[in-house]
Amino acid sequence: MSQNIPDNEKPKEESVDLAAEFAELGKKIRSTIETAWTSEERKKIQSEIKDGLERFVKEVNEAFKSARTSETGKKVESEIKRVTEDIESGKVANEVRKGLVTGLRSLGNALDKMADSFSVAEEKKDEAPKK
Repeated sequence: MSQNIPDNEKPKEESVDLAAEFAELGKKIRSTIETAWTSEERKKIQSEIKDGLERFVKEVNEAFKSARTSETGKKVESEIKRVTEDIESGKVANEVRKGLVTGLRSLGNALDKMADSFSVAEEKKDEAPKK
């Protein structure tokens, strides 16, 4: 025997607003990023990196000054000029471009495999006997 429950007494199904959920998630991510960006820790790290880079440049400049006067330094300077010419001629840019293309294709292949695994899982789900 089935019970006849009036419509106004039936439990209401909860409706989910996906757009609102995504908007809320976006707000939380934005807030987290803003908090991290304005944090003292981030400012401290930025300052340390800046100071470290300035000291690094100073040390490298000193090393170049002393190295230029030695025979080895003259050879290094010659090699630097050759590398600079390679960069200016586009040789380095072509190698970088080839490396990027290879990396992007690998990433694309990995994404294809991941998408295929989702498709296979969906197909198995659709083929499963329904109860």
